[in-house]
Amino acid sequence: MPIRHFAPFIIPCMALSAPAAEPAKKALEPHPVVRSFYVDGVTEAGVVEKITGALRELPSVTQVTELTASSGYVRVAFDTHVIASHLVAQTMRDNGASSVHIAFRIPEYSQNAEKLDALFARIEGQRFVRIEAKDRSAGQFKLTYLPITPDAGDPRKVGFNYGHLGHPVHDPPPKGLGLSFQLQDAPGPGVLATKVKSGKK
Repeated sequence: MPIRHFAPFIIPCMALSAPAAEPAKKALEPHPVVRSFYVDGVTEAGVVEKITGALRELPSVTQVTELTASSGYVRVAFDTHVIASHLVAQTMRDNGASSVHIAFRIPEYSQNAEKLDALFARIEGQRFVRIEAKDRSAGQFKLTYLPITPDAGDPRKVGFNYGHLGHPVHDPPPKGLGLSFQLQDAPGPGVLATKVKSGKK
């Protein structure tokens, strides 16, 4: 019986390789700012000291000024690429403030009311804040920080930071609306902040 020769059957061997590593997140450039927060419920020196001390313990906070039992506001120097402004507000609430808000102005609001109202509603639904008009005709608004539980592992993760509102308003289309956006600063030292009227006479 003749001997038949068969070509060897070769099973290709696929090299096993480790999954590609995810690219590391690019570190954010420092973005130090000095921002005004309007504060309600601070009427005693002891509460002022407690809030001021707690704020100075936050990462990147370098200065806390102008909060008194009668000023109605505080000026805080911190890095928005390290902590969210909401963490600053929540720290004040946790240490005696009853409410904390910022004020902003969009001069072109009237001509873009529908788009801006939709943006405000989206931010309110995602970022634990309430946005209210102080003067719609002038495009003046207040943004009140609602309670949050901060994420200890990421101080920027939970709540609101300025870019959540500023970028979609002032970035050029199609990313944003290309409108002016102005955060309202508190008055200088020695000048009382204007209190928001409650509507009661």
